[in-house]
Amino acid sequence: IANAHQSQRDFNQAKMLYKRALRIQEKHYGDNHVQVAATLNNLANLYLSQGDYDQAKVLSQRALRIKEKHYGDNHVEVAATLNNLANAHQSQGDYDQAKVLSQRALRIKEKHYGDNHVEVAATLNNLAN
Repeated sequence: IANAHQSQRDFNQAKMLYKRALRIQEKHYGDNHVQVAATLNNLANLYLSQGDYDQAKVLSQRALRIKEKHYGDNHVEVAATLNNLANAHQSQGDYDQAKVLSQRALRIKEKHYGDNHVEVAATLNNLAN
């Protein structure tokens, strides 16, 4: 439901629902579960779309730590979070860090998908920006 509210640009309602989901997931699964990471990513993207880049980075970094612990450093789920984190850095003008994160995501995606996949193209677009 939070995703629907976010799509309709009802950001306050979406934020409230994401935070509620996060509290429930943390209570049920614990703080370091991949479901928690997924909700952290969603909430980070919401903050990113609202221009709250610092909060987006904090949440993305936490999601990244969870995913790296669960999946390992070279999983496509890790790459997706690296892209989100890179976008937050880029939005703040930290182009060097955005480049480092995007290049890491690109290496993961190329290894997983091959050189000519649409996911690789999306990350190449991020690097070109």
